[in-house]
Amino acid sequence: MSTPSTTAPVARWYDFAVVALIIAPIAIRTPVMFDDAGRAWAATILGVVGAAALLCVRRRPWVTVVVVAATLFAYLAAGFPGGPALLPGPIAAVALGLLAPRTVALCGAVALSVAVVAGQWIGSGLPGTIAIAGPAWAFAFTLGGNLLAQRNERRAAAHERTTMLERQRVTEQRLAIARDLHDSVAHALVTINVQSGVAAALVDRKPAQAAVALDAIRQASAEVLDEMSAILAALREPGEGVNLSPAQRLSDVDSLIDRFRADGLDVAVRIDGDPPAALPAISSASYRVVQEGLSNVVRHGGERVRVSVRIVVAGPRTVTVSVVDDGGRSPRPAALGTGLGLIGMRERVSATGGTLDAGPHDGGFRVVAQWNPD
Repeated sequence: MSTPSTTAPVARWYDFAVVALIIAPIAIRTPVMFDDAGRAWAATILGVVGAAALLCVRRRPWVTVVVVAATLFAYLAAGFPGGPALLPGPIAAVALGLLAPRTVALCGAVALSVAVVAGQWIGSGLPGTIAIAGPAWAFAFTLGGNLLAQRNERRAAAHERTTMLERQRVTEQRLAIARDLHDSVAHALVTINVQSGVAAALVDRKPAQAAVALDAIRQASAEVLDEMSAILAALREPGEGVNLSPAQRLSDVDSLIDRFRADGLDVAVRIDGDPPAALPAISSASYRVVQEGLSNVVRHGGERVRVSVRIVVAGPRTVTVSVVDDGGRSPRPAALGTGLGLIGMRERVSATGGTLDAGPHDGGFRVVAQWNPD
């Protein structure tokens, strides 16, 4: 018999095949064991009926128990000799242990034992070996089937756990890809948007400055294309464990701020401690906090907004990063964008053991990320 996890149509055909293999030797061998045709037919019919009852073991195991026990009892009580007609007994015990609830399987083993012992006692007396062997094989086969069922259940549970972990891994990878795309593409698009506006305004009056803006657009688009190529390469080989984390770290913050300054953003920066001393994962997350914080200022800040960036590295695992803007001359919009940038920042910081606080502050906006293992 197949395991419970087998799909219904396949299991049904599997059961028919097993029963056919049992009936074949019963129908072929049993009739030639008797000189009397009546007894031969009776023994054959009992064996075939017992085998056919195995088809009910999945949905109606009690029917299998009753019919197989009854045919075994009738066969042995009639004094028929051992032969293939007795095969439904041990096979029913295994099938009950494998497919039926434990209570039904144990009751079935008891019923089969009683049928064998009682039938043998009525048919030809009760030798001591039969009194022991009958219950022994019934319980042994039932136990074997039950152990096989437990093994199959453990395998199914292990497969389910593996599948769940794989789905979780894929989900985490997708989140990492989404964060990387947002961080890199959003920053580049902000730069391109600002510089294209500058170029459009200066192309006629100050072509040299317009050329500088266009060069900034070229550089920003080249950088984002490189990052997107790396991400797409990781997607093409998901099983290779490609690291999607950005390479930029705190040591790259100065060049990042220079690019924002080139876009016209007024940024003051203060760095205390030794940035290379921070752990790579924390350093990378800190860089992204600065990048996303400044990108948000460009997107949502008012005119002539001023930004203060402060980074404190007190140890490999103790880092504080803050990005604070004053809101500029015009009021800051109450709610713009999708909020995915803040979500991505919070996920990055949390994944590396830190906390992130973001919200309005003195007419502007403040983002503070902290890693403090103590």
